[in-house]
Amino acid sequence: MRLSTKNIFFVSALLLAAFPLGASESAANSAVAAAPRAYVNCPGIPNVPMTADAEQALPLRQVAILACGEPVSVLADNEGYTAHIRTADGKEGYVARMYLTNAASSIQPRTDAPTPLQPTTATPQNGVVRWESGAPGCDQFVSQGRNVESVTANGVTVQVSLQDTGWKLRATVAVSNQSESKVYVLPALITLDELKPGLRNLREESPAKLAHKEVNHQVLRTEFNAQPSPSAAVYHSGSSATLSSVAYRTAPSPDYLGNYTEEGSVQALALKTANLAPGQKTAGLLWFVRDPGARELSMRLSVGDIVFDFPFSFEQKK
Repeated sequence: MRLSTKNIFFVSALLLAAFPLGASESAANSAVAAAPRAYVNCPGIPNVPMTADAEQALPLRQVAILACGEPVSVLADNEGYTAHIRTADGKEGYVARMYLTNAASSIQPRTDAPTPLQPTTATPQNGVVRWESGAPGCDQFVSQGRNVESVTANGVTVQVSLQDTGWKLRATVAVSNQSESKVYVLPALITLDELKPGLRNLREESPAKLAHKEVNHQVLRTEFNAQPSPSAAVYHSGSSATLSSVAYRTAPSPDYLGNYTEEGSVQALALKTANLAPGQKTAGLLWFVRDPGARELSMRLSVGDIVFDFPFSFEQKK
């Protein structure tokens, strides 16, 4: 069937009339799909962590580190503690709402930032340095699923994590000597004390004896990770969030446990006596008697002329 010239002009007019409408619908859909833009605002800290969960509970499931002034898209904001965002490179996660702003010009420059919460070294008090969230020389992070407490004092960094295997308590310890003199690491002088609900020393277990039972009792497994004790949590300046729920690393220390894998026999993995020269480090495991009712504990390590005290808690165990 052949169309007349009149019919051809009529069909063409209909098509031309339809195009603007389609373009308007596409523009409207694009406007609906577009997420509002915001900028990372980090007064007083150099960057902000983006996590995989909205609660930002410990251990943090960190997705990315956001730089101050970085543009992000806000996918959801339910007026809660965090907002759901997407970075320019497509990563999605959650960030505390107080670190987002709509105006790039309102972002405080890094030059106005106060002294960081975590300087590079701690000051011993009567020969003892106690780990505390946000205190000078103290750091807190997650390494291979382990919650790690780290303290640096007089050029020596000690990092400790504590796990409950369901049969024994297991500690992962790393010591790095960046001082100008040698330091001794003596596992026999490392202690673990239960502070709550009772007060008693938890005896260290011999790796040689555990080696005969590691298959039956799985001394290398982890049922629970210890958290910092409530008494060691402090508040961020200008923030209502505590470090027990959000950990911002303003001056992160190296992760000396990151390359340490707990694969091998008990005796091979056990922390050994060491005389560390400047620039040397060591790492290993220790096992202690388990009290299933223990809630707060304190591990003490004597390295050089300093006693490093690490507070831990199993308050969140279920």
